[in-house]
Amino acid sequence: MSNKKTCFVIIGFGPKTDFETGNIFDLDKTFDNLIKPAFDELGIDCFRAKDIRHSGNIDLPMYEWILNADIVIADISTLNPNALYELGVRHALRPNTTIVISENKTKYPFDLNHTIISKYEHLGKDIGVSEAKRFKEELKTTVLEVLKSNKNDSPVYTYLPKLQPPKMEEIDVMGIDQKKDIQPTLSELISDAEKAKDNNEFWVAGQLYKVCLKFDPQNIFLIQRLALVTYKLEKPNPKTALFEAQEILSELNPEETTDPETLGLSGAINKRLFELTALEKYLDKAIKFYSKGYHIAQDYYNGINYAYLLTSKATIQKDKFESIAYLIQSQKIRKEIVTLCKEIISDKSFKERGDKHWVLQTLAQAYLGLNNQTELEKIIPKIKKYSKGNFDLDTFKKQNKKLVDNIEEVKKKNNYS
Repeated sequence: MSNKKTCFVIIGFGPKTDFETGNIFDLDKTFDNLIKPAFDELGIDCFRAKDIRHSGNIDLPMYEWILNADIVIADISTLNPNALYELGVRHALRPNTTIVISENKTKYPFDLNHTIISKYEHLGKDIGVSEAKRFKEELKTTVLEVLKSNKNDSPVYTYLPKLQPPKMEEIDVMGIDQKKDIQPTLSELISDAEKAKDNNEFWVAGQLYKVCLKFDPQNIFLIQRLALVTYKLEKPNPKTALFEAQEILSELNPEETTDPETLGLSGAINKRLFELTALEKYLDKAIKFYSKGYHIAQDYYNGINYAYLLTSKATIQKDKFESIAYLIQSQKIRKEIVTLCKEIISDKSFKERGDKHWVLQTLAQAYLGLNNQTELEKIIPKIKKYSKGNFDLDTFKKQNKKLVDNIEEVKKKNNYS
């Protein structure tokens, strides 16, 4: 086992929703861009539970590291109950060398008011380069101070000063780079699954996500990913694949959830079912899911799909006034999306976002739906710039031809201009 100091990081993984604010944060970006680089530069081994190699239950080595790691970083963004619980375990076991961090929009419960929390900022799901650089330096300074001062940072030992930390015999905790013959880490499996997904190898990705779920069967991110690759695979046929994906997502209770990612996936599944079957019940479900996701998170993805489906709903209404009402509602949402996207683009940190081209393409679709050709033409150069040239206006218009045709159909059918 290495003589290097160790840091165990209590943190979720993948996108997590802050249900207080509706914001979604990719905690893998937090670990990869903020935490790990700081400890690499300090020469300290830094890892999460999913990086630990083990032959059985992950709980044993996890608790050993919570106790024995020289430093524990606890990220409590989104107030993840698992992270809060594990932070409490650390505070009960060790009087010091625990550092608490979180995304700066997190609203803390009363019991954390007396805990020093270092804050960082997400840009959408991503983290900007300048923020990563700033926080990395701040974290390095904090780590060095914590190691040097040995000052109590646990409220347990602060308010119970006579309490003695528990002692146990020296434990040979399994190192993250040891025993290579044991099964791969959860981190390695997820990385392989994500690569397969990105390469459109959906069957391979699905098998890997299923293995990952054996490690962590209740993990929301993994369930969402499995549902995604299941319906993308389209096996044994597209309709059956969609039903299977829907069944996988049922574990997350889409009808009652406030998780925008789950709502977006549920919307996409029902949107596709409507396209395959022409059954209005699937269209209504898709509208409900996208609408809820949009109004909770105010995100452009759910919003632009919500607007599109409202237009689709307008085309199949027999009543003239209902048809026009749905069209007006869809245009209202597009105007909101324009405002939302323009606010994102005008922010000084926009250039550091990882979703720049998606924001711009969403804005373009909103302008197209509003028949605002002037503004559409203005943003094309920006889309080309951030899409690294892989954007063609004619292709974009062909892809969205059904949207334009639907709007014109409703207007013509109802003599509406």
